[in-house]
Amino acid sequence: MINIYKSLRAYYFYMMNYWIMKRHNVDFKSDFRVLGKMIIQNKGMFSIGNDYRCNAGQVYNPIGGDSDCRFIVREKAVLKIGDSVGISNTTIVATNKIVIEDNVLIGGSCKIWDTDFHSLDPYIRIKENDSIVITKPIKISENAFIGAHCIILKGVEIGKNSVIGAGSVVSKSIPENEVWAGNPIRFIRKVDQIKALES
Repeated sequence: MINIYKSLRAYYFYMMNYWIMKRHNVDFKSDFRVLGKMIIQNKGMFSIGNDYRCNAGQVYNPIGGDSDCRFIVREKAVLKIGDSVGISNTTIVATNKIVIEDNVLIGGSCKIWDTDFHSLDPYIRIKENDSIVITKPIKISENAFIGAHCIILKGVEIGKNSVIGAGSVVSKSIPENEVWAGNPIRFIRKVDQIKALES
């Protein structure tokens, strides 16, 4: 009985998110698995690769934080998610370009924003239409692991195989094969060689 319930629930979520992605013009593969309901606003180019996995709701991610998984792609912006990516209760806002390469894992309640959202000039921010906003692309390279509750800011590139510790604020680029953590973020150590990935 439990297995039947799980199968029905999985089918329900699959169909619901299938139509959400279709309705919002997301280019996706059919082998995705989502628990919960994704929230998508897409006015640009949004693509998702094979074997995509997502937790989208408090019930499906017990560590807390955001209760939804949100993807907001502004006009002319690009959000590209590679193969075998896992994302949990995270908010991604692309106004320029965000690329998440293959085998990346993103923990619960992360925020990934390629924009300042508002002008840094108080006159423009308060008196005018706040249209002068700085944006810079973000790239998260293959096999990277982003711990829960991290914030990744505009212009950041996270190197291949690197790990970002939980709760970090990432405002500068991180080299390959390194562990960084904290606020402000700082180098912790090198990632141990993983021979299984090299063979």
